[in-house]
Order: sequence, then C-alpha cells, then structure tokens
Amino acid sequence: MVGVPGRSKGCKTCRKRKKGCDLQQPVCGNCIRGGLICEGYARQWTFIVNEPVPRGNAIAVVARRSPAKSPLTFLPDQLNRTAFETQSVSIFFDLYFPADERKVRKSSTVGLDFRNWITVVQKLDLEDVALRPALLAFCLARIGVSHNDQAAREQAIKLYGTALKEMNLRIRDHRRIRTDETLAAGKLMAHYEMFHGSTSPELKTRGTNWKAHTEGVTMLTQVRGPHGLMSENARLLFKDSRLSAVITAIVSRKPNFFATTPWRTLPFESKPKDLSDELHDIMAMIPILLEESDLIYACQDDGVAHTRRIRLFHQCRATDHTLRNWFADLSSRLPSPLPSVIRTPAEQNDTSEHDCFSFELGDHMLAITLALYWSTCMLLHGLIDMTFESLRSSSPTDVPRRLPDHIDPHRLATSISCSIGYFIRPEMGLWGVQLIGFPLGVALMYFLSSQDANADEERRRLSGNIAALSQMGLSLGTFLTSLQAATEPWFVTDESEDPWRTRSRLWFGGNIRPQARRDEDQR
Repeated sequence: MVGVPGRSKGCKTCRKRKKGCDLQQPVCGNCIRGGLICEGYARQWTFIVNEPVPRGNAIAVVARRSPAKSPLTFLPDQLNRTAFETQSVSIFFDLYFPADERKVRKSSTVGLDFRNWITVVQKLDLEDVALRPALLAFCLARIGVSHNDQAAREQAIKLYGTALKEMNLRIRDHRRIRTDETLAAGKLMAHYEMFHGSTSPELKTRGTNWKAHTEGVTMLTQVRGPHGLMSENARLLFKDSRLSAVITAIVSRKPNFFATTPWRTLPFESKPKDLSDELHDIMAMIPILLEESDLIYACQDDGVAHTRRIRLFHQCRATDHTLRNWFADLSSRLPSPLPSVIRTPAEQNDTSEHDCFSFELGDHMLAITLALYWSTCMLLHGLIDMTFESLRSSSPTDVPRRLPDHIDPHRLATSISCSIGYFIRPEMGLWGVQLIGFPLGVALMYFLSSQDANADEERRRLSGNIAALSQMGLSLGTFLTSLQAATEPWFVTDESEDPWRTRSRLWFGGNIRPQARRDEDQR
C-alpha cells in the first residue's frame, strides 16, 4: 500500500498466493486468467481509542447512542484489521438494538419470533468479500452519523462502493450466489440505502436504489428455491427478506412469488410458522387485491368491471375475516385482551396531550407486529371502502346496507400515528426505526388523502416525528419521499393535479368517507 514500505500493492488473492499481481482494475488479469475470484485491492484498517480506557479493560466504552466524539481513528495496519472490525461491529450493534432487549425477547411467549436477521450476520463468514464491506459500510455509516465522525462516513462510502462491485461479480458465480453471505450482503446494502443512501439531487435516486437492492435480494431468494432456505440462518434471512419483498410488492401494487402456495408452505416444513409469519402470509395477498383494483380501474367494459368489482369486494371481505381471526388468536395468547386500535385522549376522557397515548406495551415485537397489522388493515379497508361506495351507487343489492363499524381506516391510521413515538425513542435504537418505516408511510398516505377534518393535525404529528428522526441523524422522511417518487403514478392523467395526492386517494379508495358521512351511514 502507498506509504507503507515493503507492503504489496497487489490484489488480496495474489498476495495470499504469493504471486505477482498486474494491478489491473477492477479485477486483476492474473485472477481472470487463472479462473480465480479476485478479492480486490481494498486497504485494511484498524483503530485506536481516543478516550481513556479503565485499567484492565481492553475495550473502549462508548456511551449508548451518545453524540459524543467517535472513539475510532483510522490507521492502515493489516495486523490489527480484525480488532478494528470487531470494535466497529460491536459499537454498531449497541446502536442498532433496543437498550432493553428483554422487551424484544418477551414476544416468544405469545408466538412471535423475536430474533432479527441481522443477528445472523455475526454467525456468517465475515471474511466473505461481499459481506464484509457491506457490513462495515452499514456499521461505519451509523457510527459516523451517531458520533459526527466524517472519517467514518467517508470510509463507509468507499466500503459501500466495494460491496457493490463485489456483488456485481457475485451474481455471475452460480455457486456463491446461493450462500447466506450473499443474501445478507444484499440486505445490508438495502438498509444502507434506507438510512444513509444517495445524496443525489435527483429525488428518486435513493428510493430507486433501495428497490433495486430489495428486488435483488428477492431474486437471490428465488434462485435458492423454497427448499434451499430451511437452515436456521437461512430461515431468519428468508423471514425478513420475504417481509421486505412483500412491502415492495405492496408499494408497486404487483404481487410476487411469495404469494404462491410453495413459498407459503415449503420453507416452513422444518419449523412451524409463528404468528408474524402468518401475518406476512396475509400481507402477501394484498398486492393481488391492489393489482385487481387497478385492472378494474383501467377496464373499458362497464359490465366486466362491475362483475370484477363485486368479486373483489367479497375477496377483500374474506381477507378481512382472516385478519380478524389472526388478531383474535394473538389477543387470546396475552394475559389481558388486546385493543384492536389505540384509544384517543377523548375516548379516555383525557384532554391532556399524548404522543403515544396508551401504547406502552413493554413488548417491542408485539408493538411492531400490531403496527404491521394496522397497516395491512388500512390498505384492505381502503379497498373495501372504494368498492363498497362504487357498488352501493350502481348495484345496492350486491352489497350490505352499510359496512361494519371496524372498517375504519381513520382509526387505524390514528393508531399508527399515536404509536410512532414509541418506536423512535433513542433507547429503541435503529431497530425500532427501520421496522416502523412501512406503517409510517401508509399512515402518511392515508392522511394525505383523507377528507376527515382532523387529518391535518395527524399529518403534523407525523411530520413532527419525522423531524425528530432527522435530528437523530435518521433521514427516514427523505427516504419515504424518494421511494414515493421512485414509484411511477401511472394512473394520474391530469398533469395539473398533485400526483402524490391523487395516488394517496386511489390507494384508499378515492371516496374515503369523512366522519360525518360515517355517522349518517350508521344512523
């Protein structure tokens, strides 16, 4: 390396083989001719501790989620590479997981698997040439933001570039494309884009990059097949990959293979599904209903459209029944019944201000599962509302006189809005923030489309939460905006109209009834 006398500048593969390297970029010619995997020219780094370390303690103590000066200073030194990487990953995990992990583990008693895919990474081969730079890029980017360390952020960008290059090579390798390390590297790069992605002035760049990584992970999963995901590590990676892929399918309003029977059954043959798996099964069916809604919207034959709309209405009601049974099963496993929505201060006869109302469950996995349940119900109830309004005016005998009281997207969106504060507290770490992104986006879209009088107040509440995240160095709002821009609103025909407001109205039925109309219906 430059500035290190006697150190070879060759690629890592040639150095390991003690062969001369022609230094060809990005892959050395010797490796190409020998049919070898070139491990690149990335320099190795280590760290020194700037802060005093108590006698007898060899590891620097970093204040949890403290904005204090970073404890890392980068020095090129091959001998201490492992020490640096271990320290970086250790600091990152302290920042990532909730301060009280016992509140995550409690969920196993009610049939929710508390383990997170990122814990699998520690068990994999961290020398893997794609996984290692992806993991370090994510770690150093988070450390750089949390400790205002520009050197860490710059090194994260370089490592991310290395990970991209290695993944491009990896997808051409039919053997290594099927490894857990490859799947984990793809997920880490998607999370990197979510929290620390492109700063390009092109609004949709970050959302486009995240979708590309998520779709890439979906492709890697499909290549392995449902029978190739039965080991413990692969199962946990698959569990989160499936959820991300289902969310992407919902955003795109296009179903994917995760909704098919083989993928809903075969990966779970070695271990039965838990309640979160069952919820993800139901979520995987939502894109099918959304796509059918779009096809009806575009249908030119009124008679065909009417018949399909009746069928869609009954499919949505059947899915809603499945969701309600799932919730009843979850609630029955708890010591006391679980409310289906959060009660507002007015309903509690409480006029004081609350950020989370009564959403202090003491069980983090249960909390995020509830938020995903509310999001799924919102999307489904929006479709039910839309088809009901259309059929009630054209064919009232095909639908009930009014919808059941629980079909109420506004109450669900308000529940999500009230719960956001629970997940974005500093003690929740990055874990809570990365899980709440989808429910937050769904609630924002609802309040953008809603005609209810207090929708503006709820939008302001959510905007305040997003602003609080920005102050913590988590630009989730920027990511959601970019993701929205990356999804083309094909159904917008009036260029003078706000496409995102139009998209939101169509997501939630276009004819969402304000509360006054609901009260009239019930009378």
